Amino acid sequence: MKLTACLIVKNEAEMLERTLPGLSRSADEIILVDTGSTDNTVEVAKKYGAQVHHFAWIKDFAAARNESLRHAGGDWIIWIDADEYLDEENLQLIKQQILTSRANAITVTQYESKLGAREKNQSYPRVKIFRNGLGYKFIRPINEQLADAAGQVVAGEPSNIAIYHSGKDLAAEKMDEKRRRYVELYSAALAKIPDDPYLHFLLANNYQELKIMDQALANYDRAWQLAPGQEIGRQALEKKADLLLRTRKLPEAAAAAQKLLEIDPHNIPARNVFASIFLVTGKIDLAITVLTEALGLKSGGQGENVYQTRAMPNFLLGKAYELKGESGKAQACYSEARSIAPEIFG
Repeated sequence: MKLTACLIVKNEAEMLERTLPGLSRSADEIILVDTGSTDNTVEVAKKYGAQVHHFAWIKDFAAARNESLRHAGGDWIIWIDADEYLDEENLQLIKQQILTSRANAITVTQYESKLGAREKNQSYPRVKIFRNGLGYKFIRPINEQLADAAGQVVAGEPSNIAIYHSGKDLAAEKMDEKRRRYVELYSAALAKIPDDPYLHFLLANNYQELKIMDQALANYDRAWQLAPGQEIGRQALEKKADLLLRTRKLPEAAAAAQKLLEIDPHNIPARNVFASIFLVTGKIDLAITVLTEALGLKSGGQGENVYQTRAMPNFLLGKAYELKGESGKAQACYSEARSIAPEIFG
């Protein structure tokens, strides 16, 4: 089975020095579409055997990605960015799965991680690998998704494959510049497709990171309203509840958390919100009850957010025991939180 790696890039010479060596050893073909680099991106790409093609940037990631697919000759395609990293173990997992899979697409777990690290806190599943020649194409001008010939978003077979993404590991000024650029792109996309819950969700994330909280809340709420029965709607409601808590709007946070429990009785982030409210209002025993229950619930699965489902309940339980004067139990909970998410609680 021949594997083609497809990338679209602009001024990513430094990142490609990290991303391409492993790909060049494992992929049978690398297709790189450059959208206007002024550094030595093209030279670095050619050094690692990539076929370089050029495409004028039209503020449409899907269009650029579709151009890369046009040149792919492999039986399978993996689409990857310069700031995404696959280690040798996961490259081998890809080779093994495409040999045996009967599916048309494969879902990986993408982890947000500092450059050079392999952190497994914040994660989400993404369809990143698929068979060539089926008429698949990318849709949405930003945060593009893979769709079939009929325009339906493609679902993938689960896997144990992990990709590490360092796109958020930038200096604060550069990160804010990137977020403002993405706000502009998301807003332009929503002007054309105003009822897309996914775009509202992503726009809200950037507003929150820019600390424009009212706009973040409004877009999380819109995403939830547009997709109450979908996974993206549930995620938007979780984000809304957490943001309301962080901005000290406790009654509204409790109402949002209650909605979460109505649609998902096992929801752990909702329990974290209620426990936090109980801690703030002095109801320590209630917080302990809720958090103990949360830690007893089964979670897991591809893309599990272990920060929310395991680390945060342990951290909050540590706070509760500390407030009760039970330092031994508190330290045990803090230690567990650190072991799960050392980059956050270490």
